[in-house]
Amino acid sequence: MARLPSPQVPRGTRGRIHAFSPQVFTMMLARQPRALLAAIALVSVAVCAVVPAAPAASATASKATASKKKPAAKKQTGYHPHNGPAPADEYFGRLGMSVLGVRSKVKDLGLDADYHPEHDQAILNNALWVEDAMRDWAKKYPFDRWLPRYAFALEQMYEEIPGAVAHKRAVKQISYITAYFPQTLYARIGRAKLAQGVPTPDPSDPPIVLDELQRLALIDGKVMPTMPPLVTPASAAPTAVPTTIPTESPAQAPVVPAP
Repeated sequence: MARLPSPQVPRGTRGRIHAFSPQVFTMMLARQPRALLAAIALVSVAVCAVVPAAPAASATASKATASKKKPAAKKQTGYHPHNGPAPADEYFGRLGMSVLGVRSKVKDLGLDADYHPEHDQAILNNALWVEDAMRDWAKKYPFDRWLPRYAFALEQMYEEIPGAVAHKRAVKQISYITAYFPQTLYARIGRAKLAQGVPTPDPSDPPIVLDELQRLALIDGKVMPTMPPLVTPASAAPTAVPTTIPTESPAQAPVVPAP
């Protein structure tokens, strides 16, 4: 096989080509990253020019969808009572008392009034917070069957405390029961008390003391209260009407002839 002749290189130039070949190679490699960076810069500029148009399009689309949506329903405000009983984990009044907390407080105040008459003023002050919780409870759950029982037990406690302040509280509590729970037994008893007069404790009479179980039975409705006895005015004794016996006058006396 014939061997091809090598190209003829002029003398004096061979060394120069070998000397400049690394420089040519590095320059070619240096031009490639520059072109790549220039292309990336052009792409980024194009993307930045396109991206700001997207929010405007999305804003117009959101306005169009918002116009198609129905208006939101207005939140109901005002008095909206519940029909059922109050849950045990809901709290009422300014002190945040639960249903069981009101029950326990009414029981404790009644026991304190029975066994510690010297605490009457403190009992009346604490009972105001119980009334506040019961009014809030009745506003939200007016058909709860526990309410008239608790209110009546509180009224019974007021009747046991002597003094004008406790008597006014008892009358006010009975008026509340008869107005808001008129169909209950407690309202019928309250109307009878108002008709006859709410009794006031007599200091000479021994106090009616109920233990814890008896008071809880009254609060829970296991023992129903009874109607107060009718107070009938004492009938006045008949006064004797004087009767006159007719007497015969001398002129009307029969004349007896002499023998």
